[in-house]
Amino acid sequence: MSDWALLVQPTSSLTSLFDRWFFALDGALWILVGIMGVVVIAAFVARQLTFGGAVGAFLVGFFPTWILGFGALFSLLFFFIATAILGKISKRLRKVDVEKIHQKTGSRDVVQVFANGLMALLAALLFTVRQNPAYIIMFGAAVGEAASDSFASEVGILSKHRPVSILTGRPMDRGLSGAISALGLVAALMGALLVAIVVSSSYFEVGARAVQAASIITVTSLFGCLLDSVLGITLQAHYWDDVAKRITEKPMINGRALPLERGVRWIDNDMVNLISNISSALLALTLTSFF
Repeated sequence: MSDWALLVQPTSSLTSLFDRWFFALDGALWILVGIMGVVVIAAFVARQLTFGGAVGAFLVGFFPTWILGFGALFSLLFFFIATAILGKISKRLRKVDVEKIHQKTGSRDVVQVFANGLMALLAALLFTVRQNPAYIIMFGAAVGEAASDSFASEVGILSKHRPVSILTGRPMDRGLSGAISALGLVAALMGALLVAIVVSSSYFEVGARAVQAASIITVTSLFGCLLDSVLGITLQAHYWDDVAKRITEKPMINGRALPLERGVRWIDNDMVNLISNISSALLALTLTSFF
């Protein structure tokens, strides 16, 4: 790892000032437990999370925040709240019924939470072993990739132009994995960049290191989003619904087992998300060593 001049709590950061005040409080641990409890219960009541998803979100939110400070929580909350808002807007505006295509819709379950948050949790745990800033950037890349992919999916489907295959450039149906559009790519970049700004401004003094950190997080997050599309069109399992005459991610509809159209049966969207998220995090960890 390179010798980064990390300031985990830079004096110029409002986040660091809040951290110093909060973690000096008696009972800070239990206060944080209460804060996270309120957050996940609210998400559960709002039907953004299943019960299992709420438990997973508590773990993904609590440990990084306790280890890395509230910069981690703000980054995670930005991802969760922004994607929830975009999801509601997209649902109202889109003309495609993705519920008939996607395997999972609605509330996020525990598998979906860990597919997008496991590497962020791991990065925080690794930071406890060796307080290297590379793990902060790894954390940012994990959150950034999840945001980038979600932004691309929710916004890209609203494009006026028909999406194309990321591999062949041929037109594809809206909502299918591997389909990209110019609008979706811009949204993906914005999701990655916004998370990069939140993370870098929370942990690094304004200057070259902050710019480098934000750049690595942005690039690796966008890479993971694009990899997600590539895996989605090559390895992710898709099935043929002969009744509706469409390709779907659902292996079974109304008790009917559907034949595999392409991909590998055990690689579903959650697995693709996990692989892409791991790839982004590890790439960020690697790139940090060059600076």
